[in-house]
Amino acid sequence: MLGKLIKYEWKRTSKVGCLLLGAVALITLFGWLAFQTPMWNPDRYGYNSFGWLDIFGILTLVLYVVMLVAVTYGITIYMGVHFYKTMYTDEGYLLHTLPVTKHEILGSKVLIDGLWVLILTVSIYLSVFVLLISMVSAVTPKDYTFFRFLGEVGGGFNDLFYLLGIDLDQEMILWVVMAVLTCVLTPFSMVATLFGAVSIGQLCAKHRVLMAIVSYVGIIVGESIVGSLIRSIMTFSGFASLGDYLGRSLYSNFWINLLVAIGLYFVSWHVIEHRLNME
Repeated sequence: MLGKLIKYEWKRTSKVGCLLLGAVALITLFGWLAFQTPMWNPDRYGYNSFGWLDIFGILTLVLYVVMLVAVTYGITIYMGVHFYKTMYTDEGYLLHTLPVTKHEILGSKVLIDGLWVLILTVSIYLSVFVLLISMVSAVTPKDYTFFRFLGEVGGGFNDLFYLLGIDLDQEMILWVVMAVLTCVLTPFSMVATLFGAVSIGQLCAKHRVLMAIVSYVGIIVGESIVGSLIRSIMTFSGFASLGDYLGRSLYSNFWINLLVAIGLYFVSWHVIEHRLNME
């Protein structure tokens, strides 16, 4: 039954998810267009005056940034609204009558919604990478391609990686593994945190949506405060090197976010299991 729930949740969210992916593709095109104007390399184009094409390029680049931010926040808003409607409104009556456990219902939502956030996050990173290619191609001479630039950077990457590990007195491989693990798990912890805030809002008799928003903001602010306190304690307790401090900060932030997400997952489960109220 869990597989059917996952399939159903994927089908319900795929329309908006694909729409947001299309938006990322569109804004990537805008970003590419922004770097095709002569202002970025006037010597190449023999163009030395500021004209309407340059204005178009600047406005397009601004539009790229605005739309990128809109997509980033848009997926969060959509997931929160979707969870609220399908769990705590009339739409959720049928779902809660199915012969499945609340963990299966909640787990399928965290899995699929987190997966969509991960997919969109990767697409945004790819969009920024494409924009980097466009920028390098625009500001360099014609015979200096991006692949040549990439080869030169890659050629010294191993040495840079090694020297950085020596300067920071840290095993850089562990940092990379931790960074990748953080990038993979963060979308799911973010979704669990969001669902927990929405569920906390349902415990109020009135203004449940407003309380859900306040709860989410409070949780994010609380995580930041706890993280700052931990970093302050590490600073006063002393650390062997800058790398030691950065490593501790990375690990502490990871565990704080993970533990908060796990705790809020069980808050959502408790509300759905014992305090469900769709009035």
